[in-house]
Amino acid sequence: MKKFFLPAICVATLMAQALTSCSSDDEPVVDEPLIPAVTSGAFLLNQGNYSNKIEGSLNLLDFTTSTMTQNVFTTVNGRSLGSTPQCGVIYGSKMYIGMYESNTIEILDLRTCESLKQIRLENSTNGQQPRSMATDGGKVYISMYDGYVARLDTASMEIDASVKVGPNPEIITIYSGRIYVPNSDGMNWQNGYGTTASIVTLNPFKVESTFEVPLNPYKFFVRGSNLYLLSRGNYGDQQAAVYRIDGEESIHIADATMAVPYGNDIYLVNAPWGASVSYSRYNASTEQITPMSISNIDAPASIGIDPKSGTMLISSYTLENGKASYSLPGYVCRYDLSGNYIDRFDMGVGEAVFMFIP
Repeated sequence: MKKFFLPAICVATLMAQALTSCSSDDEPVVDEPLIPAVTSGAFLLNQGNYSNKIEGSLNLLDFTTSTMTQNVFTTVNGRSLGSTPQCGVIYGSKMYIGMYESNTIEILDLRTCESLKQIRLENSTNGQQPRSMATDGGKVYISMYDGYVARLDTASMEIDASVKVGPNPEIITIYSGRIYVPNSDGMNWQNGYGTTASIVTLNPFKVESTFEVPLNPYKFFVRGSNLYLLSRGNYGDQQAAVYRIDGEESIHIADATMAVPYGNDIYLVNAPWGASVSYSRYNASTEQITPMSISNIDAPASIGIDPKSGTMLISSYTLENGKASYSLPGYVCRYDLSGNYIDRFDMGVGEAVFMFIP
């Protein structure tokens, strides 16, 4: 964020002699920007740790200079981002961040990271506890963990509508003019996770249908002309896996706990609880899975690929006594698409959400 100040002597001169400019000794003073200008990189949104009262953070990774700027939001706005940020998107000239425990949505100026508006949701009838975001047609669609998908208008910066979907919706995507919503029913896990997904039309904004999906649906995503679903199973005998959605049929692709598409491929991480970690790449044309060798990651937390440059980021928890620590600052490693290690950066506490700079 830049601020420009005109020295008093120049003001007086301009008032007295409108056609006379200030001398070179009286050049306007320009404050240094609080955050660097980055054209190739990503914002990293760290969740923190609610139980240990560690709040979330927003960091900025510059691919060109290989530097990480920590705590961007706090530096610019002079206050905490809040508790448990779980989703964020860059859309147009703004950034939108959803805070799950704080129950707020922050709307930031993308260039300066200055907060333009904070939407408080504690009394909202349009849903609470933001979980994920998707964008289309000047709107930000937000899955709310209490069972809604809300619609935020980017011009007015107001939530203007919502629809009720299934219990505890997770990570949504927009496909063929519809929002696909995985209903995990995660808060009812003692009685078994959910097995449904909702389809919401954009115009009119309403639930069109609901269909059956594999246990504990977590994340819809699109690769090419196809729709995919990552379901997390029951963390026991039913494994997390990626499925291709064909109508209302779910076709098993590969066991995986994390997945991200890029080009013709889907990059997979399989890190089941208490078992070894594997990395692979699924080719959608040949339907072949190729193992990948990924180094320098202790306990993978999230994966993302920059759609512009193809840079792959994998965040990791730090190990403490041989186990992943959810209260110590983690790190993120950068790779090319073949999995070749480039570099590593310290980051905040908790899983990272990647928002790549367009």
